Amino acid sequence: MQINANIFAMAPKQDTLDDIIQSEYGLTANAAKKYGDYFTNALEFNELLQTFTESVDASRHIFAAFLSQVRKHLTLAILSTVRLHHIQTTMNVRQALEAGLCAAYAIANPEQEGFVLPDENGYLTAPQELIGKRNKWLEENFPKGPDAIKNLKGLINKNTAHANLIYAYQNFDFDKESGKFHTPFFDIEKEHLVKTDLWEIANIAMGLMDLFYGIDKNIGSIKFIDDFIPRLHKLEADNLRLKKEMQAFLDQRIKNHTKAS
Repeated sequence: MQINANIFAMAPKQDTLDDIIQSEYGLTANAAKKYGDYFTNALEFNELLQTFTESVDASRHIFAAFLSQVRKHLTLAILSTVRLHHIQTTMNVRQALEAGLCAAYAIANPEQEGFVLPDENGYLTAPQELIGKRNKWLEENFPKGPDAIKNLKGLINKNTAHANLIYAYQNFDFDKESGKFHTPFFDIEKEHLVKTDLWEIANIAMGLMDLFYGIDKNIGSIKFIDDFIPRLHKLEADNLRLKKEMQAFLDQRIKNHTKAS
C-alpha cells in the first residue's frame, strides 16, 4: 500500500478500507503537531511506563503479567484517541485500570489463588469475590489510588461502556435541508475533547506508576530505573500545567455560553 503524501492535510476518508488505513496513519502521524503538549505528555508518560522497571523479582511474575496489560491498553488508548475513536479509548482505559489494580495487588500478594480458582471441573476461573477481596485490600492499605481509579471506572461504566444516544451523535451528521444523514467511521472531532482524553491517559499512567512504587517501597520486589522519580516528577508538573490550561479553557467556554444565552 502506498501512503498518500498529502494525507496529513486531509480530513479523514473512509470510503474504502484502504482509505481508513491511510486516514488512521495520517491522524496518528499528525497528532504531535495538532495536539501539542497534550500528546507529548501522554507519549512521554507512556514511554516511562514502558521502561520504568529495570527488573522484577520472579516471585512477582503475576505483577509483570498485569503490567504488560497496562502497557498494552494505555498505548492502544493513545492510538484510539488520536485516531478519533473515543469509545474505543475508554474501553482500553478501563482494561488498563482493571489490570493496574491487579498489578498493584500482586506486588504485595503474589499468590495465584488471589486471582484465579479452579471450578468443579478443574478449569481456572476469576470469580467476583476475588475482585472484591483485592479491591478491599487496596482500599484499606492504599485508599488514594484505588479510589481515583474506582471513580473513573464508574464514569466509564455510566457513560461509554454501553450504547447511548449521547455518544451515538459522535458518529452521526444530519443535514436538515437535504434530509440526508451521514454515519462516519471516525468521530466528529472536537479538539478539546481529544486533548482531554490525552491528558487523562497521561494522568492514569502517572497514578498507576506512583501506586506501584508506593506499594513496593517496603517489599523491594521491583528494581526501578535510576531516574524514575525525577522523570515522574517532571512529567507530573507538565500534566498539572496542562490541567490548569484545560480548566481555564473550559471556564472561558462556560462564560461565553452564558453571555450568548
